Amino acid sequence: MRKFKQAFTSGELENHIRASDYRQFRTILSTATRESLVADASTLAKTLFSPPVGLKYHNRKEREICTLPTFPAILVLRKVAYNISSVSEKVPSDRNRIITVLLGALQEEVRYRVYRLDIRKFFDSLQPTLVEEQVASIGVSQDTRLLLSAVLNEHGSYGRPGIPTGLSVSSPLAEVMMIRFDHFLRTDPAVTFAARFVDDIVVVTTGREDPASFRARLEAQLPHGTCFNAKKSVTLDISEKSTALQVSSGFEYLGYRFRVRDTANSSPPKNPKDVTRTVDVGLSDASLRRYQTKLCKAFRAFAKDNGFDDLLHRVLYLTSNYRLYDPRVGRKRLAGIYHNHPFLTDEPGSSLHLLDQTLADLIHGSRQFRAANSTILNSQQSALLARRSFVQGHRSKQYYSFSVKTLAKIKRCWFDG
Repeated sequence: MRKFKQAFTSGELENHIRASDYRQFRTILSTATRESLVADASTLAKTLFSPPVGLKYHNRKEREICTLPTFPAILVLRKVAYNISSVSEKVPSDRNRIITVLLGALQEEVRYRVYRLDIRKFFDSLQPTLVEEQVASIGVSQDTRLLLSAVLNEHGSYGRPGIPTGLSVSSPLAEVMMIRFDHFLRTDPAVTFAARFVDDIVVVTTGREDPASFRARLEAQLPHGTCFNAKKSVTLDISEKSTALQVSSGFEYLGYRFRVRDTANSSPPKNPKDVTRTVDVGLSDASLRRYQTKLCKAFRAFAKDNGFDDLLHRVLYLTSNYRLYDPRVGRKRLAGIYHNHPFLTDEPGSSLHLLDQTLADLIHGSRQFRAANSTILNSQQSALLARRSFVQGHRSKQYYSFSVKTLAKIKRCWFDG
């Protein structure tokens, strides 16, 4: 990559304004204001974040997320992140592509072993000095290194460990620090498939290696100071397909739960050809609970305000698909029960069936959900809601349209309830 493209000029910095910025920072709709903010960003880069930018922190889901206080600072750090990503040539992983290839590996009718791993307190455990050394080793510009150093030093000056989470530069830094680990996964002869989404890792091997030794070799490739989270590690052995039918325990990855089972095509199966290997894909426990919680909050809101139209819209929203404006890319995208989780299967007892059962229990006021419901639907209302189904919404890709105003009202009870 040519050096001048790493420069923090006004022209280069303006290239990092996103479509979503025009919604979040309304003032940049004015050409004069936008040009002034970009010029401020260029000046800020020249001063190497001196004085410090004033990093802000807030808690989200038991993690401390870091943010920047000004738009010029955001632009400069985006450029730092872009320079690091471009030089390292590390492309962010695509979730759907990972799951597609993983399913292919799990459906193989051979012996294999699955390792589901994640790194304990990954961002907090990375050592800033080693991060700076690794970034310098890939050949980024001096200004890029100095600006990164200024941010990491400010983060450390607040007594916080590792590197900040939530900044545009956080993910590129994680990718750079995992270069050696990724190389090991690509070259180790025992590995038949491997994927990593930041610090969430899944590895499929031939199953002939010693698990303890292999895991130790894997851990030795992690950045200095980091280690696997033993509580979240899962090792799963799958034998070669035979007439001895097997059902594996599950493992979770990227919002899904996977279970491998061999089923007989004839009873009893006489040889392995009479057996099919199937992978059941459900929602992870956390994702399933989120859907169930939203259903309960929707019925709880109805119990308070008796707004049946709002309840119906919320159930439609959860059980169907829709087009949603994405400010990050400045256009509409498809979302909903199918598009958010396209790999779900609907065998009996699946996540989709469990969600349908939850909805039925809420509609009919079962004892389990009476605290969330605590109201009575009339027969017409019950019939309208009973027509909704997570299974059908996913299987048939059913669509509904919602106005921006309706969407805002639909979601309100999940934040307020």
